[in-house]
Amino acid sequence: MSAVEVPDAGVVPGRWLVTGACGQLGAHVMELLARRGAAVLGIGRRPCRGAHGTVLPLDLRRGADLDAVLRRYRPTHVVHLAAVSAPGQVALDPRTGWALNTAVAARLAGYAREEGAWMLYPSSDFIWDGTARRRYREEDTPVGRTAYSWTKLAGERAVLAEGAGVVARFSLLQGDPACPRQTTWTRVAAALRAGDELPVCTDEYRTPLALTAAARVVVGLGERRARGLLHVAGPEVLTPRDLVARVAEGIGVVPRLRSISRRDLPGGAERPANMAMSGARLAARWPELAPGPLRVRPAFGVVIPVYRGADVLHRAIGSLAEQDLTGFTGDLHVALALNDGEPRTLRAALRLAPVLRAAGARCSVLLSPPGRVPAINAAEAVLPAGPRLYLDQDAVLSPGSLVGLSHALAPGTGIHFAVPTVHIAATDSLVSRAYYRTWRSLPYVRQSPATMGAYAVSALGRTRWDRFAAVRSDDKWVRWHFAPRERAVVTTASYEVIVPRGPKELVRARRRYQRGNDELTRLPMAHGDGANRNRGVVGALLRQPASAAVFLSVHAAAVVLDRLSAR
Repeated sequence: MSAVEVPDAGVVPGRWLVTGACGQLGAHVMELLARRGAAVLGIGRRPCRGAHGTVLPLDLRRGADLDAVLRRYRPTHVVHLAAVSAPGQVALDPRTGWALNTAVAARLAGYAREEGAWMLYPSSDFIWDGTARRRYREEDTPVGRTAYSWTKLAGERAVLAEGAGVVARFSLLQGDPACPRQTTWTRVAAALRAGDELPVCTDEYRTPLALTAAARVVVGLGERRARGLLHVAGPEVLTPRDLVARVAEGIGVVPRLRSISRRDLPGGAERPANMAMSGARLAARWPELAPGPLRVRPAFGVVIPVYRGADVLHRAIGSLAEQDLTGFTGDLHVALALNDGEPRTLRAALRLAPVLRAAGARCSVLLSPPGRVPAINAAEAVLPAGPRLYLDQDAVLSPGSLVGLSHALAPGTGIHFAVPTVHIAATDSLVSRAYYRTWRSLPYVRQSPATMGAYAVSALGRTRWDRFAAVRSDDKWVRWHFAPRERAVVTTASYEVIVPRGPKELVRARRRYQRGNDELTRLPMAHGDGANRNRGVVGALLRQPASAAVFLSVHAAAVVLDRLSAR
């Protein structure tokens, strides 16, 4: 067993231990606790890919190892979210279901009683027989009809008998996972975006709530050290068909749905018809924790490849944290992909990630293989589907950029590739100022639109390719997936970038650009910049001859050096 890294004391009182830290609810709880500055240690089956906190790989069935963690960390709050949560899996492997759903819960409850700690045990809406013609309340008698419901009810009894904390019966949880994984939600959303027909049952009733709302309830109950039995359920009774239709509305697609019975599903005969629960007791005691109606907000992903960015990454992160999100309809997910292997870069990223979380964004910090494109691919692997902004580590967005880009790329606009207006950061190099003064004046730079550190793609546009190709000019490679009419410069958004300083850096950058262009010309691309790319260039150069001379000299030097190196 690995040594336990004890987190520093946090703003939220106590030391929190979260089992199932990379599960659907566990990752959201970890993320929320991290955002609030809590001291929190997670336990998972394997190392965490989502980088949302300190997660210790541990097999909870090894009681001696679990006891060692408890002795060393001495948590004041225990949230036991590790479970075998699929009824079918418990039916196939009841021993593992009993171990995680019941035996580990009893062990943790005993610790909580002895140490005066608080514990939360999550139960399920699958414990009902489904025959009631109303919502189930806490005082109703559950029925253990399946192996899964039997293990959950036994876990409830163990925790309540110890007086260790709260048993929270959760209704159906919905939303994007905070830790990258395939879930029913992600599969349904992907099928909807692809236009697939989905079979959805119309004779099963649930009271779903968002994963983010459930995480707020978990942390809120812990802060209040709640005791007893509570239902945590949404205020609406929905069928799976209703739920999928709401998901489709939220992500902006027209669904193709085929109505079926729950009995048509695998194991459907054992699924209760009515699992709707009342959350009135929770709402009466702590109305501020009561979940609201399920609202599907599309994810908006930001990819930031980081290479030796310890001194400049604060520029991009700070500008994202300071965005004015009035009118922004999405949930912001940021992935920092570090591809240099330098501890200094990692320390900077881990120090800056809480800035984004405090602003309400989700942020993952991950290590990727060397190279810009591998970093982009690694970042995309942890982001949910949706619109994307690809941002350089030194790019500073204007406060309204995310809103402007999201509106430009919204379904129905016909725009799938959008860039903010570029501003060049102040530099003391006269050569650099002259070069980029000319570059920005060129017609094709405005019309393409060309990019220098920020470009965005719509959710539908992002489906035009799978993984990024191994090219140097990823921005142009992406742009060439879209016809000119599908591209736009968003004038309500802008970004500032640091440009190469002086002739030597400019020539080096130009040579990289030329090699990137050579790569792209060898690839089969749907679109380019068109035959009229150079129209108006001569006129633009003649209007500022001194700057144009610098611009042309840099290009000429790059060509000569490339030819010499090729000999």
